[in-house]
Amino acid sequence: DSELDAAKRYFGSLTDSMLALFLAISNGVSWEAVLAPLKRVGVGWVFCFLCYMAFTYFCVLNVVTAVFCQSAIESAQNDQITMMQAMLMNKEKHLRKIQSLFEQLGSGDSGVITLKIFEENIHSPDVRAYFETLGLDV
Repeated sequence: DSELDAAKRYFGSLTDSMLALFLAISNGVSWEAVLAPLKRVGVGWVFCFLCYMAFTYFCVLNVVTAVFCQSAIESAQNDQITMMQAMLMNKEKHLRKIQSLFEQLGSGDSGVITLKIFEENIHSPDVRAYFETLGLDV
């Protein structure tokens, strides 16, 4: 009898049963092939098998997928945080350069340069070089 052979193959021992359940959730064997011998034993075992399949698919596999997705999201956020830190460091570096430039132009302690001072110093090599590093053509 083919159903008896299938019952021995899929449920002959604990190891065979575990392998049959694994094969069923990983599409290694058709559910129908595993269900056929269980129908012969009783409808209760069919219900247990279907509950196992539903629990495995909808709960366990979704949790595993969620863990991977959460890990990917955290990695992306860490990359974004690193980029923002680099931008802030770059901004602070430019701010220090501008402060140094204002000091060179003669703003003194006020931190302010007049249009006259700016026009007098705009053609100096240091000022031109700094503006070129910012991508500005003077």
